[in-house]
Amino acid sequence: MMTTHDRQHRTDPATQADGAALCAFGGLEPLAGRLALLDKQLIEIAQSDEASIAHQARDLRRQIREFDPSVTLIGQVKAGKTTLVNAMCGWSGLLPADVNPWTSVVTSLHLQPRGRPADRRAAFRFFTNEEWDHLIRQGGRVGEIAARAGAEDELEKVRAQLDAMREKSKARLGRKFQMLLGQTHDYDSFDEELIQRYVCLGDDFWEEAGSSREQGRFADITRAAELWFPGPDLPLGLCLRDTPGVNDTFMIREQITINALRGSRLCVVVLSAQQALSSVDLGLIRLISNVKARDVIIFVNRIDELAEPVAAVPEIRASITETLKTFDGPQDAQLIFGSGHWAQHAVAGTFDSLGPDSAQALVGWAEAHVDGGLAHLPPQEIVWHLSGLPALGQAIAERIEQSAGARLEDSLSVAIGNLRAGLAAQGVARQEGPLRVRQARLTPQEIAQQLDQIEDRACAALESRLAKVHEAFSGRADNARRAFLGRATGSLVKHLEQFGEGDVWTYDPSGLRMLLRTAYTVFAQGAGKAGAEVMQAAAADIGALYQHAFGLPEGAHPIAPPPLPQAPAPVGLGQTIALDLRGSWWSRFWRRQRGYQAFAEGFAHLIHEETLPIVAALERDCALPFAQEVRGTLSAFVQNQRDIVLGLASEAATARPRPPAPQRTLRSAP
Repeated sequence: MMTTHDRQHRTDPATQADGAALCAFGGLEPLAGRLALLDKQLIEIAQSDEASIAHQARDLRRQIREFDPSVTLIGQVKAGKTTLVNAMCGWSGLLPADVNPWTSVVTSLHLQPRGRPADRRAAFRFFTNEEWDHLIRQGGRVGEIAARAGAEDELEKVRAQLDAMREKSKARLGRKFQMLLGQTHDYDSFDEELIQRYVCLGDDFWEEAGSSREQGRFADITRAAELWFPGPDLPLGLCLRDTPGVNDTFMIREQITINALRGSRLCVVVLSAQQALSSVDLGLIRLISNVKARDVIIFVNRIDELAEPVAAVPEIRASITETLKTFDGPQDAQLIFGSGHWAQHAVAGTFDSLGPDSAQALVGWAEAHVDGGLAHLPPQEIVWHLSGLPALGQAIAERIEQSAGARLEDSLSVAIGNLRAGLAAQGVARQEGPLRVRQARLTPQEIAQQLDQIEDRACAALESRLAKVHEAFSGRADNARRAFLGRATGSLVKHLEQFGEGDVWTYDPSGLRMLLRTAYTVFAQGAGKAGAEVMQAAAADIGALYQHAFGLPEGAHPIAPPPLPQAPAPVGLGQTIALDLRGSWWSRFWRRQRGYQAFAEGFAHLIHEETLPIVAALERDCALPFAQEVRGTLSAFVQNQRDIVLGLASEAATARPRPPAPQRTLRSAP
């Protein structure tokens, strides 16, 4: 929804993204080629005169066209994520960099592949009234923690800061403030200036000299931005999600980054070479430790700011590896070093403005890495390769090919095989005897009845097995909480006995996260096994029905079950809880207790209240959605087969004697 003022300021830029020749994602070409071959098969199948088969083939073709694997970039403020994303998009000034918005905007960049219409669209979504009320009343995650810990003074400080920011937003937006909450502004075109109205805002950004009041006007209340535009010579669609730095006062960004990671299977952690994996990055390690190592890429940015990058990089690599090992991070994650700054200037072709220190670092890096192959390339391409962007793009392409791409290929191959089984049944049903078309051995009503029985049997079996798996998961999660609380309380008592009440005690909650992660992994494996076995049985039953109804030879064109969905990563386990906080906040909580009993009771209450939401979120955001996806996969599979079988049965039941049909060669659609 847009106001009149919004519509008046829409823009339609004529310029295209610069640096289109420097594509970071050429590694997607093999996957694109294989998907094109599958699409060619579907074009042929879509010409079938059986409506259900043709319709499903067209749906599968749409899945290929809409394939849009997402990559989420996370990191601390000032790690250089936005500059890196701009360079990856081939548009050096697309998103505003070097601003530090107080709130959080996840910007999803949908890069359209070559061959798509070269249009640009944009959508900006604002926080809802409920989200703002929650923020103001509870003070974000810090406020929730403070409230559970009984730290009313901390809670009041948080609320006071949030009230001040809300008043600034109201002053900026006037009477529109409340009306805008929950809305979405859609545009059929955009440019850099428009984007800055929604995602660009620092402290009193528009009050600075020379700034327009339109810059950052809606940034306080913008929750998410989505942009669609042609990518730099992309063979496939791709979505890059640029997230705000996670180290903000109220942990708002942490929560929205977690939500962004839930919607993406691949995570790129952007670190600054000047301070790679410092103490403030432990929150990042907590988040990515719950993502499979093969789905994590670590890009160490800003090596252009190192005086001697060739000498410093091995030391930084060793330090990062050791830190990940110490704090249970993904030790097998791929590490890539580079410079978004160099890449941005390669895209724009502005080498004269690199800066003397950056240029000197580039010369040193080039002397160590430019071999015979690179030496013969134009300077722009040499700098592009030295920036690390091609290596990062290749790593992303490999992960997509092995994960989202492989799942799509498997799903399409199985679906095409099942459609061909339907075509084979249709061919048998149309085999003509001396007088008439062969009839199906069962009536459509009888076939429908048998399909109902197959579906009822499969659904009942799946529900029974999922219920058992879920019950076991709930028990494991509850046992994990109780075991952790028991160990932590024991540690607290021992600390009090040894050091007394004056010495501040801390306790690492990583053990709880590990136990809960294990409980969820066991659940996902059990639910996946149940789904696979039930769908295999259903496929066998449907294949037997095909044979019996249409007289298919045994074993010819068997029906295959669809691939299982992938269980979501439990990234919510990495959210900050009270025991992760150190320093003055925790010290004040500790010193408010009086007496050993008060210490034990206060701590036990805090941990009980802190861990309940974690377990609830693990169930709500991971376990239950995965179980529902398994159910949905079974339901869609049976429904697709039902449509085909009943369509063929209806054709056979209504067939009339007719002369032999001429042979026809299916031709590809334009």
